[in-house]
Amino acid sequence: MPSSIKNSLLILAGIYLLGTIGYYIMALVYQVSPGWSLVDCFYMTAITLTTVGYGEVIDVASVPGARIFTVIILMSGLGVSAYFVSTVTAFLVEGELNNLFWRKKMKKEIDRLTGHIILCGAGRVGHYILSELQVARHEFVLIEQDEARVMELQEQYGKFPAIIGDATQDYDLRQAGVEKASGIISALVDDKDNLCVVVTCKQLNPRLNIISRCRGREFAKKLELLGAKVVIPNFIGGLRMASQMIRPRVVRYLDTMLREKENVVRIEEVTLPENSNLVASKVGALNLSQHGNLLLLAILQHPNCKPVYNPGADYTFNAGDTLVFQTVPDALDSFRKKHA
Repeated sequence: MPSSIKNSLLILAGIYLLGTIGYYIMALVYQVSPGWSLVDCFYMTAITLTTVGYGEVIDVASVPGARIFTVIILMSGLGVSAYFVSTVTAFLVEGELNNLFWRKKMKKEIDRLTGHIILCGAGRVGHYILSELQVARHEFVLIEQDEARVMELQEQYGKFPAIIGDATQDYDLRQAGVEKASGIISALVDDKDNLCVVVTCKQLNPRLNIISRCRGREFAKKLELLGAKVVIPNFIGGLRMASQMIRPRVVRYLDTMLREKENVVRIEEVTLPENSNLVASKVGALNLSQHGNLLLLAILQHPNCKPVYNPGADYTFNAGDTLVFQTVPDALDSFRKKHA
């Protein structure tokens, strides 16, 4: 709640309290019989401030200064009441308008997207996924039910496209551009919700690459049967702990690569289309230095994705081959523009 509303509400409550106590004390001082109850005093204050005109429920004429006190309450409270009502009205109207403008802006940004990723859920796991998508500069749309969470993340990461809704619903997935998307990441907490997202997305766009979070290995089999790639955070966490013990320096190297903010380095992939100028040429003829920080680690051969690690200079590129690089975003963008 804005401070202006809080302050005006506190002042208004103070005037109500002052009026009630004031009338009550007057009755005691001037020994009015029968006395004025606190309920009657409060009611008199209320009808005075709201100017409803029901008449005096307590005999203020019989007490010296009571009518002057009533006028003071009326004049002071009337201005505060008007300010409070206008502040609340402005808050509600502006809130609705801001919400409307925000939704229209998000829709406009989403409508221009194609080949993007839809992220379902921005909880503990989804937050890290969102952060990585931002770092990798990959276009995405977030679907999240918690409006405050969306606003918090947009404040932290910038005004990325987002929808406040339920990722298990067809309507919200369509709003996120599921028909034009290249992939879905379902990072919802409940496995059943993730299953619902996978089933729905398969119906809306069978070509989607779907990755789903899952907590149990048994449930993961159901998701895999539907064609989703499954990630089990607990399983990965266990492998990570073992790797930390067995190969600590390698893990530290990978951690540094993923957490570095100034110099973003990632393991990325580029699939060569049929019209790529690299098709039928050799690795030895490839000048990677012109693109910057770009290191070719492996080639996944088309069509079986058989890996060729550290490919030699005589390897001949084929259409559909996937090149695996250790690189920075700018160098990768430069390579894709020229060769993919």
